[in-house]
Amino acid sequence: MIFRLTCALFLLCFSATAQWPQDTSDLKADPKATFGSLKNGLRYVILPNVEPPGRASIRIYMDVGSLMEEDDQQGMAHYLEHMAFNGSRHFPGGEMVEYFQRLGMGFGADTNAHTSFKETVYMLELPKVETKMLGEGMQLFRDYLDGMALGEKEIDKERGIILSEKLSRDSIDYRTMLEGYKFALPDSLLPNRLPIGTEETIKTMQKARFVEFYNKWYTPERAVIVAVGDFKDVEAVKAEIEKNFADAKAKSPNPADPSLGKISTGRGLIAKLHTEMEAKAVDISVEMLRPAKNKPDTAASRREKMVRDLADEMINQRLSKLAKAEGAPFLSGESYSYEYLEFVEVIGIMGQCAPDQWKAALTLLETEIRRAVQHGFTEAEFEEAKASLLKTVELRAAQADSRKSRDLASGVVSILASKKVFTHPSDDLARVKEALASLKKEECHTALAETWKGDDVQIFVGGNLKLEGDSAEQIKAVYRESQSKPVEAPKQEETAAFAYTTFGTPGKVVQESIVKELELTQATFENNVRVNIKPTPFEKGTVRVTINFGGGKLSTPADQQGIIPFAQSTFIMGGLKEHSVDDIRRIFASKSVGTDFAVGDEAFMLSGRTTPGDLEAQLQLLTAYMTAPGYREEAARQFQKNLEPMYVQLQHTAEGIMADKVVAYIHSDDPRFGFPPITTIQKRNLAELEAWLKKPLTEDYVEVSIVGDVEPKAVLESLSKTLGALPKRADKPKYEKERIVPFPQGPVTKDIAFDTEIPKAIAALYWPTGDMLDIQRTRRLTLLGSVLDDRLRIKVREELGETYSPACYHVASDTFTGYGYMTAMIECKPEQAAPITELVVKIAAEVAAGPISDDEFERAQKPLMTQLEQMRRDNRYWSQNVVRNCQEHPERIEWAKNLLSDFEGIKKEEIQALAKEFLQANRAVAVKVLPKEKK
Repeated sequence: MIFRLTCALFLLCFSATAQWPQDTSDLKADPKATFGSLKNGLRYVILPNVEPPGRASIRIYMDVGSLMEEDDQQGMAHYLEHMAFNGSRHFPGGEMVEYFQRLGMGFGADTNAHTSFKETVYMLELPKVETKMLGEGMQLFRDYLDGMALGEKEIDKERGIILSEKLSRDSIDYRTMLEGYKFALPDSLLPNRLPIGTEETIKTMQKARFVEFYNKWYTPERAVIVAVGDFKDVEAVKAEIEKNFADAKAKSPNPADPSLGKISTGRGLIAKLHTEMEAKAVDISVEMLRPAKNKPDTAASRREKMVRDLADEMINQRLSKLAKAEGAPFLSGESYSYEYLEFVEVIGIMGQCAPDQWKAALTLLETEIRRAVQHGFTEAEFEEAKASLLKTVELRAAQADSRKSRDLASGVVSILASKKVFTHPSDDLARVKEALASLKKEECHTALAETWKGDDVQIFVGGNLKLEGDSAEQIKAVYRESQSKPVEAPKQEETAAFAYTTFGTPGKVVQESIVKELELTQATFENNVRVNIKPTPFEKGTVRVTINFGGGKLSTPADQQGIIPFAQSTFIMGGLKEHSVDDIRRIFASKSVGTDFAVGDEAFMLSGRTTPGDLEAQLQLLTAYMTAPGYREEAARQFQKNLEPMYVQLQHTAEGIMADKVVAYIHSDDPRFGFPPITTIQKRNLAELEAWLKKPLTEDYVEVSIVGDVEPKAVLESLSKTLGALPKRADKPKYEKERIVPFPQGPVTKDIAFDTEIPKAIAALYWPTGDMLDIQRTRRLTLLGSVLDDRLRIKVREELGETYSPACYHVASDTFTGYGYMTAMIECKPEQAAPITELVVKIAAEVAAGPISDDEFERAQKPLMTQLEQMRRDNRYWSQNVVRNCQEHPERIEWAKNLLSDFEGIKKEEIQALAKEFLQANRAVAVKVLPKEKK
């Protein structure tokens, strides 16, 4: 379980002296990528990619992480990553971030880094692909390699920020994860090398040890440059790499990677209980660990991994269905198998349950693994797993030409760092098709049984559970008792045909128009269903569908508090009248369709993401949810089982308090926001939900938005047979009273105390503004938010070193009349909350008083323009911000037309005037989320 929680966070590494993986593999690397190396050992990958046009994403991967640290250096690899931004050969301390802001790159969004067990990666998103900017990026990367200043003053100043980041990461899950490492790998280095380090070492590490670590591990042989972007001349990119890195030299011989210790074997059946009473539930994992095989990446090894993954997928199908059964003792479960850090192979199954169900949940996990090991899988399970895998690989191949450079660059780093060949999705598809054609379910069964052989089994139980006496022996006794009982073979199941393909006489389009400037088709069917269709080239092979209907939160029953989260959790999980949600998953296993439901501010939303070929199936599925929702009791049972864990999070974490109490407070305790007492939400039921949704589903206003790789004429034909065939729909009422939500008026300070073991507080500041309908004001307030955010970064983080991540931005509602606010939120130690609150109010008042400098304005506006240009090449923007309900809100079309020109035309004097109007100290609404003092 512990590795399963963290494996996605920590990538692997490859030896600095190894060949490229494809050099010794039968797999072919992506033919568009250029792989090379310099005489000093530094490597590079250059990949031309046209999306987005005129931009590039570059990375420098360092084969260096926390596992390279010594005992008194714990946290140094991560600390060093921070120091890269605190001055170097060409960028003096305190000027680097500002320099790149002036070029159009935002701190965090476009200039960032991360550190893990065996890697440090620095990232830049270049707003232009031109020699000068590419050269400046490479020069910065060269500084990271061997030109960090590592000044004593800067090291000392950064300590508070690192400690604040450590506090930010502290959580019940993190503490449980650490105990899991100690239990699972007591003879390895991992439990003592978590990347954040220890408070003692962070406070005491001195410059000499930084220099020693830096010189030892930051060498050309451990560096890889990855450049992905709209490059017209690969040779020019290669020349910039050579120009900046050819003369780099290691200050000492490249050291071997440290030994990670050993996998603890011969322990037999072992168990551990780690109690955290503030955990949301109990997590149980049953695992077998053995040394990693580290097989080379070949077609054969990928096939072997695919076979084993299919076995896990089939077990997970079973667990998904079992979790919904009446009396099910667990909330969710997962089977898994993977290698981690080129060190350990992990085979396991995990589940989450309520404290009083731990015995039954552990029994179920043991039983289901043994059932699969002894009896294998059914034909229906096997066909579903194969279809699901093939669908995923086909979608990747279809979308290959529209992948974003940012995602590709990070993907190249991840793949190379794990000693894998960077293959093209079309080659992956051909290989998977060939492998699946000859694969039998018995091979998956054999692979599963082989990995579960052995006597070394470890059971880790972590969460809000206490046991009197010897807890380990009690856990083992439950497991052994389960082992002693026979298991039956799984029941054979048939996959039914989808029952909802016909919805009546196809509807006719009575009105159709085209907004040429946006290439947007708008139509109305004779049943008054409105349609908006925008073809885009940004996601080849992908179509986003959103159905807005009814009034959403505007129609919430006042006497049914908690109905909104109840609806969002149960509507889809309730399936359809003729099919459960598990039936639907199996029926559509070979198709790329999705279903999501949300209660939006002014409409209910059904949505899905599909392909052009599966669009009609997607529309049939969504229309079936409109006409025949299942409201099955299994959905309500799942919701009720998850309430206790959810309320533990809401009541015992700072983030939970923000999502509940603070959200309710800034909406003047309107019952549509935040969460009611758990006893109230437990009363919500499917009969209430069905009554609430009956009219919206059958009579109320409907507007459909479709964005992506589509042809409008074909889309209208598919819609005519689905949503266009439904009974007539009404126009939408104005909901004028329901749109009134007052914002608290300042100056006011509210403290919210909560019980927790985690010494973490949040200081949140709000200045009420206005709604989105005054779009020019809204846009200027957005830019003002960037100015205030940068002022906070410099004053709070850089000057005081008090906090890791101050964040400031503007929020404006397009639903609630006059509702909007500027906000600043900072995580901190409890004793810092009051002084930081005062400081933020003071800084905002200083911005209001002025002057905002020309440089501040430029450093806010240029990165924002870069982000806006990139946003316009993202279908999520078009789907959610422009096309969605653009007949109900025609102003969205005009907003999209003038987005860039309006932002570009903003004057400093305009945002200074808004700062003076809104950011005065006497308008501030301060909320401090504080742990209760322990007696």
